[in-house]
Amino acid sequence: MGDDMFRFDGDGRKSSRQYRILAAGIALAMVSSVALVASTSGASAKTVLTVWNDPLAAGSVGVPASQSFLTKGVNLFEKANPNIQVKILQEPMASTTAFNTLLQSSELAGTTPDIGQLYVGGQVIQNAKFLDPLNSLLGQPYINSLTGWQFVTQNYKTGGKIYAVPYGAGYYYTVYYNKKLFAKAGISGPLPTTWNALVTLAKKLKAKGVTPFEFGEKEGYFGAWSMDALMSAYGGNQGVLAMYNGKASLNTNELIKPYEAWHALFADGLTNSDAATLTYTTGVANFAAGKAAMTITGQYYDTQISKGLGTNVGLFPVPALSGSKFPKSLSGGPNNSYVIFKSSKNVADDVKLIKFLTTVKVQSLSVQELGQLPNNVTFTASAAFASAQPLLTELNTYIKTDHYALDEAFDNIMPGSIDSYWYQTNNGVFSGALSAQSAASSMQSQMKSYLATAATG
Repeated sequence: MGDDMFRFDGDGRKSSRQYRILAAGIALAMVSSVALVASTSGASAKTVLTVWNDPLAAGSVGVPASQSFLTKGVNLFEKANPNIQVKILQEPMASTTAFNTLLQSSELAGTTPDIGQLYVGGQVIQNAKFLDPLNSLLGQPYINSLTGWQFVTQNYKTGGKIYAVPYGAGYYYTVYYNKKLFAKAGISGPLPTTWNALVTLAKKLKAKGVTPFEFGEKEGYFGAWSMDALMSAYGGNQGVLAMYNGKASLNTNELIKPYEAWHALFADGLTNSDAATLTYTTGVANFAAGKAAMTITGQYYDTQISKGLGTNVGLFPVPALSGSKFPKSLSGGPNNSYVIFKSSKNVADDVKLIKFLTTVKVQSLSVQELGQLPNNVTFTASAAFASAQPLLTELNTYIKTDHYALDEAFDNIMPGSIDSYWYQTNNGVFSGALSAQSAASSMQSQMKSYLATAATG
């Protein structure tokens, strides 16, 4: 997780993944939801594609729907295809019971749109029975032109049935730091590459009268972003996939150790004192206002943070815990994707629209709005791009030059119900109301129940 195109939990809150999604979801959401309805009016008959789009995708960082990259992309598509009209309709794509009910009822009623925007990972795979496999529809040359296919593919394995088209290179959780406050505290030299070194740095900041971290953990999303990174480094994609498939328990160090590290930041007084009760939006706003030296989040907040701190902000990967198998990793990944529902009557035009929206030309329109790099392999970061997007350029350096591995976040892979429960435990563990061991045990019980229900349909 955007703000980021986040998934909403059952109570209407954005999830971390939603969060990243908020940003990624926004653009992707708007772009991906499409339903085709044929209309005829004599010789001027047009095919009407209706986009089922997440309301969050109506615009991010204050961009109204009429000026959003999605609207601009659709306008370009309609000019290039005058026989097709695209209508963007707002429909929450949250991975919630409400959305699941909506999808099932629309399938029964025959009102499901042709194209929909779903969250990469669990939401796509769980709804595969409603979706058209895309391998033969897309063609291998097009598939080769984008990245991020693993988590929209059956069993998360390359070569399986593809059920969605990923949009955007994704968001990756990093430590954002205030250069001015670092200098004020006399912090210089190399940035930390281990969690222990990060904690040591935070203690130095505190000793100089600077608040080390600003968080807003009321909803559990800051914990998700931070622990997503720690889990990816600790066990990698395969570790989380084993949990998802029931081949590994969630009640292990892969979850317990990140819980413990997350709690220790608050328990040791290295965060704002009200972090456990502060909302995530306020936490981000406070960091952007210069109230702390660091925070941990994804690129969907690049614009807000940069507006607040200007050139005084930088970022670096969340350092790994001791014992991690993959210490050079970035956790996050694509959030949004386009799907074609089996009920679609205009599959060829669905594919045409999706392919158009994922071109470098259209994806480039979304960079400032969404805060993520395009996932089209032909994209290159020019000097002009580096000047306009310094934080994304820093991230790109860690990926392309320092060769950090890119992992999908825990809550992108896991089912929505498990994610919602996880966010709740994050806050409890952070504040000390729930022990790391108890949280991991309860997470395993929830997962065991989910797998048992899934096995019976």
